[in-house]
Amino acid sequence: WVFETENVVRSTPAIGSDGTVYIGADDHKLYAINGKSGEKLWEFDTGGSVWCCPAIGPDGTVYVGAADSKVYALNGATGAKLWEFATGATVNTTPAIGADGTIYVACRDEKLYAINPDGTKKWEFNADGNMDVSPAIGPDGTVYVTASTVNDVSGRHKLYAINPNGTKKWEFIGQSTAFNSRHFNSSPAVGTDGTVYIGSRDNKLHAVNPNGTKKWEFNTGADVDSSAAIGADGTVYIGSDKLYA
Repeated sequence: WVFETENVVRSTPAIGSDGTVYIGADDHKLYAINGKSGEKLWEFDTGGSVWCCPAIGPDGTVYVGAADSKVYALNGATGAKLWEFATGATVNTTPAIGADGTIYVACRDEKLYAINPDGTKKWEFNADGNMDVSPAIGPDGTVYVTASTVNDVSGRHKLYAINPNGTKKWEFIGQSTAFNSRHFNSSPAVGTDGTVYIGSRDNKLHAVNPNGTKKWEFNTGADVDSSAAIGADGTVYIGSDKLYA
C-alpha cells in the first residue's frame, strides 16, 4: 500500500506492538496507519513540522517532538493528547524513554529535558551547543547526548554523560577539522558493557569507555553521519563511504 500525506515525510516511522505505523510529516501532523492495510487510523495536528521518529512507551503512549517547540504525549490507540511539554526551541530529535518512564528530549535550545510520565519537568541540563541528535540511555540509566556549537572555529563538540538526576557525569570532547560542521552528527549507541559508540565528521568511529576515556577509534573513508548499530555478538556496524563491521 501507499499512504499519502499533505507534505513531505522526513520522519522515520515507528511501529507499535500491534503493527500500527506512526509517522510524522511536514504538514504538521503525526499519523497512525494500519500496518497491514495502509488505512489511516487517526491523525494529530501539531503546531509545526514533525521531523523526528516518534517513541513508543511500554503502555503504548506515543511521544513526539515538533518544530513548534513542544513535545506531545498521545494515546497510541486513539490519538488523543495526554499532555504537551513546551521547550525553548525546535525539537527534531527522537525522545528516549528510561526504565522508570522518564522521557528524555534533546532540543535546539542547548538543553536536555527530563520529563516525568505525567508531563511535568523533572529537570533540565544545559549543554554547550545545540542538541540536534537523539539521546541514548545506558544499562545503568546514564543518558548520553551530543552538542555542537554552530560556526565554532575551534571545532569543539561534546559527548555528554548525564546521571539520572540531571548532573553531569563526564564529557568527551571531539575535534573537527571542518569549519561549521557538527563533529558528532549521529546519535550515540551503547553496548551491553557500557561502551559508547559515536560517529563523527573527522572520518572516525569513536568508542568511549563508561568513565569517559577513549577506548579506541576506527578510521573510515569519509564523514560518519549515521548512528552505529550493535549486533548480539557485539559487532558494531557503521555507515560512511562504505558499510563497516
